[in-house]
Amino acid sequence: MCGVGGAWGEGAGSAVAKMTPWLMHRGQEGVGYAYLDGGSVKIGQPPDDAPAALLHTRYSTTGAYGVQPQPVYAKYRDMELAVAFNGTIVNYRQLDPSASFDGEALAKGLARAIWELGLEAGVAEVYRKIVGAASLVALLPWGLLAVRDPRGVRPLAVSNEGGLFKAASETIALDGDGVELAPGVAALYGKRISTWKVDPQPPRLCALEHVYFAHPASSLGGRLVAEVRRLLGRALAEEETERADVVSYVPETARHAAAGFAERLGLEVVDAVVKSRYAGRVFLKPPGERDAEAVFRVVEKLVAGRRVFLIDDTLIRGTNLRSIVPMLKAAGATAVHVRIVSPPVRWPCFYGMDFQTRRELAMWGRDVEDVRAMIGADTLRYMSMERFVQILGEGVCYACFTGKYLHDIDVAWAEREVTSGRAAAVARP
Repeated sequence: MCGVGGAWGEGAGSAVAKMTPWLMHRGQEGVGYAYLDGGSVKIGQPPDDAPAALLHTRYSTTGAYGVQPQPVYAKYRDMELAVAFNGTIVNYRQLDPSASFDGEALAKGLARAIWELGLEAGVAEVYRKIVGAASLVALLPWGLLAVRDPRGVRPLAVSNEGGLFKAASETIALDGDGVELAPGVAALYGKRISTWKVDPQPPRLCALEHVYFAHPASSLGGRLVAEVRRLLGRALAEEETERADVVSYVPETARHAAAGFAERLGLEVVDAVVKSRYAGRVFLKPPGERDAEAVFRVVEKLVAGRRVFLIDDTLIRGTNLRSIVPMLKAAGATAVHVRIVSPPVRWPCFYGMDFQTRRELAMWGRDVEDVRAMIGADTLRYMSMERFVQILGEGVCYACFTGKYLHDIDVAWAEREVTSGRAAAVARP
């Protein structure tokens, strides 16, 4: 998972710089750029007056942690380009056996396929091979290419105002005015303008985009993300049997769900758990840097002597909750009832999220009572799968909840592929 963006036209370099902070919620390990200079593609920070530019905010799902490997430059004969993509390609070695990670394979595979087959046929050829998900923005000497994944697992939007064409992972990075590309649609803007379809499949937007990952002010599938999260919170409250005095939440993405939950029960939402605004998103950090105790604090006056409903969007590894629940109890909360506005995550993601092995998941090999004890909550309840699907709809990827992947994937094989690719990247000098 990560954020991608690009622009073509007068002031493209400046436009991309302005997009960057609005994509950092999708990746904070680093920011990379590419730009057009004298008809050649270059990697690096673009000048404000660059006629075309590309950006990538890094959240690593393959390759080494703590580095910024995208955009990736590739050249095949006279075809050069830079690619930034959002997703994961499990079988990346099929695109290019010499590649050390999926972004490199995608760039090399695209350069070769476009040279040999032409733009439309070359892009289609690469996407036919992909097992995983990839929404991309690519910079070519003669245009900016935006391609939404054939199933739309990862979002991508575009805008065109006053001759400045822009593409970004989310509408918020386009001043909220972008139009979402449909799954399997490619758009080229530059010395020529065209759109075409690339093997479109039934839409399957990642459920976690709505629940956790996307900015609340973005639109996905024509729905404001914040409104969807509020609906999820209300639905979770409909089946509540415990009693509590206040509702709190794990900052920041559970805030809208907590508001819906509290509204349904007629309770007050309190900001009992606070987070350093400079800490970034804990889930996006490399594993060794996910220190919840250094990031969160509890406001004792808001919970002492009170029963607390604690709302979170997901429970994947349990990193945050294992620290926050004991903090609440140490601050005097008489009970902490943890409520998760999504079903249990039981399976790895091979489409762009960084939980790609079963062994790292809190619910792998455990039941709800085991996880409740692990995080120290008095009670733990998840959203039911049936209610979850009712709210998000059928055109959504639920693979990490159900184990029903969008491709015919051997899970053990996929786990080895993604982890071996990361190990190889770490080992490279």
